Amino acid sequence: MARLFYGSVFGGVLLSVLAAGVFPLPESTRYRSVIAVVPDGGREETFIIEWPGDRVQPLRAAGAGPVHPAGQLSVLQDVTGVTAAAELFRLRDVAGNVVGLASRTATAADPAEAGRGSHSEWMLLLPSRGSLFLSQADAHDTLPRPDAAGRIVPVVDMPAFWAGGERQRITAGPADGGTGRVGGGTAEFAGLQGSYDETWERREVAANGTSRGRITLRTWVQAVP
Repeated sequence: MARLFYGSVFGGVLLSVLAAGVFPLPESTRYRSVIAVVPDGGREETFIIEWPGDRVQPLRAAGAGPVHPAGQLSVLQDVTGVTAAAELFRLRDVAGNVVGLASRTATAADPAEAGRGSHSEWMLLLPSRGSLFLSQADAHDTLPRPDAAGRIVPVVDMPAFWAGGERQRITAGPADGGTGRVGGGTAEFAGLQGSYDETWERREVAANGTSRGRITLRTWVQAVP
């Protein structure tokens, strides 16, 4: 009986190895990283997000509060309005290839910070490369707001947000030159620090008021001595 059992196990393993050689598992497409070397010895890399197409449906806990009609925006509210929001996106390189996922959280800023409506943090997850952490003070209030029907919608779909133009720089510090801070990461990004700049560009507005556009995250990092 023991011989039969171990023989069956060995035979199963052998057949699995042979089958894998004839019918190999599909491999995920991997794209070459588009990285530029900058004069100070650091490196520059730009990431792109197209909204609304790159928004990803997040998981929602039972009894969660109001969300965007498409179910792609999670918010936390108190009696004064929205105080925090989270979004999940597909992340692209400058060539338009999907290379990972990006989560963005925005929280209400300290009232003492004049002109600052929110702070935001990004986590960029790139399979086989690692995660990169970004943090900034926002130049504009990026928290979602209720529309005329009382639904919570992304700020990119609010006409007032674009009063200053179709392209808005979101980053307003705290790093030098008003850039955001890159706070390191994991795997390939471990031990790296630097800065980044975030811009939003609206390209189209549909008849129902929803918009289409692009978020650009331009990062500059170098190894910490």
